[in-house]
Amino acid sequence: MDFIKDIKFFTPTLQLKELAILQHIENKEDTTQKELADLINAAPSMINVYINDYEEKGYIIREYISAKTVKYKITPQGINRKNYLLISYLRELLDLYKLAKENVEKFLQDIENKGYKNILLYGAGEVAETILGVIRDRQPSDITVEAIVDDNPEKWNKELLGHKIISRDEIKEYNHDAIVITSYTYEDDIRKRLEEVGYDEDRVVRFFGG
Repeated sequence: MDFIKDIKFFTPTLQLKELAILQHIENKEDTTQKELADLINAAPSMINVYINDYEEKGYIIREYISAKTVKYKITPQGINRKNYLLISYLRELLDLYKLAKENVEKFLQDIENKGYKNILLYGAGEVAETILGVIRDRQPSDITVEAIVDDNPEKWNKELLGHKIISRDEIKEYNHDAIVITSYTYEDDIRKRLEEVGYDEDRVVRFFGG
């Protein structure tokens, strides 16, 4: 659960931090308070507060190996608590995914209404992965992703959810109706690059720009 430091849309709650700490202790009894602090992006002094609280509630026990070395062990009650927090967290994530999926579904429907069936995605990142996942879940689908274009040579000839990642020079080798730009940060740059190779602007669809 070291993703907490990378969260952009949520303020990590006490419950999420508790879940991360209990999960980490279950997997690594000889962890340190510094590791736990790094895990949840908190001050080491706060970890001691959390640990004391979890110990009082019977979620963990401390085993003193020496004056400076402590092992943390999760109890059966702690495992039950961790599992409860995990299910609650997953339920909220699924609700958010459902909202995001509805928006992607609407976008795909707009593409279908334009008569596009075979498309290329431009930008092999999280947005492309999400779109591919929604298309996979809505099978059978009238939309087929032929390949994913990306300007990073390290990604070329690799796959994203079973779809080949290609360079811009390979676009002409694929029979397709349109290109969907799936990059937010580089959307304008991608449009310019497509213009440079003479790609028809009317066949460029922007996921973020409408």
